[in-house]
Amino acid sequence: MKYRLKRLLTRPRVIFRSCRKLGFRATLKLIAIRFGSRNRIYQVHVPQWLHPVHVRGGKSSDTEVLYEILVTEEYGFAGDLDSPKVVIDGGANIGLASAYFLNRYPSARTISVEPFEAPIALCRKNLDPYAQRSTILRGAIWPDEGSLCLDPHGQDWVNNRVRHSRPGEDGSVEAVTMKSLISLGGGSVDLLKLDVEGSEKEIFGSGAAEWLPKVRNILIELHGPECEDRFFGAVASYEYEMSSRDSVYSLRNLRPKQVS
Repeated sequence: MKYRLKRLLTRPRVIFRSCRKLGFRATLKLIAIRFGSRNRIYQVHVPQWLHPVHVRGGKSSDTEVLYEILVTEEYGFAGDLDSPKVVIDGGANIGLASAYFLNRYPSARTISVEPFEAPIALCRKNLDPYAQRSTILRGAIWPDEGSLCLDPHGQDWVNNRVRHSRPGEDGSVEAVTMKSLISLGGGSVDLLKLDVEGSEKEIFGSGAAEWLPKVRNILIELHGPECEDRFFGAVASYEYEMSSRDSVYSLRNLRPKQVS
């Protein structure tokens, strides 16, 4: 995440932008939370959403993520999809992206996947009001079933990763395949959102050819040149409309290339 709310929300132009998107009261709430306690959970009422969400205070990334989704429209550049029914949110963290999709697309159902225990607890809290339209799984998206190891990076949750276990090391989280997630969604996915901190290099390996034909649109954050090469290699046989912002890419209307 490229923003730092404590710094940004002291700038008049940014405060004005936030007030225009969220309203004065919600903007003040974000500022107060940013200066609050990291160990406390705060409730935020988002004017555009049906239900409030819960975030950690202090220098956690939660308020940054919320700011980017709502004010800078981190995922808005993907464009309006045509009434998506199934959205997979890989790397769901505390569920803010899932909440965004559930509110933006009232007929959509989300499948949220998160490997780490602490953020998924807050994810369940945030998505509980949408229980009839949301499914939450603790696991890590991976090309094969089995157990993986958690590789936390500091106190925050957004840079945490998963990996294969080393010799003599037991896994601590179950792998979830795209094939099983797509089956859970009814056999096709209208939007696949992935922010999986480098695991996209594994997910878009040779096995991706089996399930990619069942995905209509992709919204993905790519973490480095290797991940970019692997991902764009996997979609090389498809046509699509693409837009991007920094390391986030939107591929809309995926369809196999026509053979001339």
